[in-house]
Amino acid sequence: MADFTAAQAAVVRIERSEEGRWDLSVISDAGVAMGHGVYLFDAAHDDAEDEQAAAADFLRQYGFRFEREAVVGDGPDAYWAPLLPLDAR
Repeated sequence: MADFTAAQAAVVRIERSEEGRWDLSVISDAGVAMGHGVYLFDAAHDDAEDEQAAAADFLRQYGFRFEREAVVGDGPDAYWAPLLPLDAR
């Protein structure tokens, strides 16, 4: 499990690192990567829904979620969204 607190985790970052691979990172409010995952996919299924679903699954292991409406583009192949605790609705 995570070795950081909910107060430290700020955003999830979804970034294409190469064809067929998206890197998923939990970033602290200080800008430090605190958790990392990889989403590998078939090019025929490369769309925003798949990346966001993969990021949501990745975040659950750390006890977080994000609102899909809050996802912000950060360049052509990068996105981020603020984190919320899983139990906060």
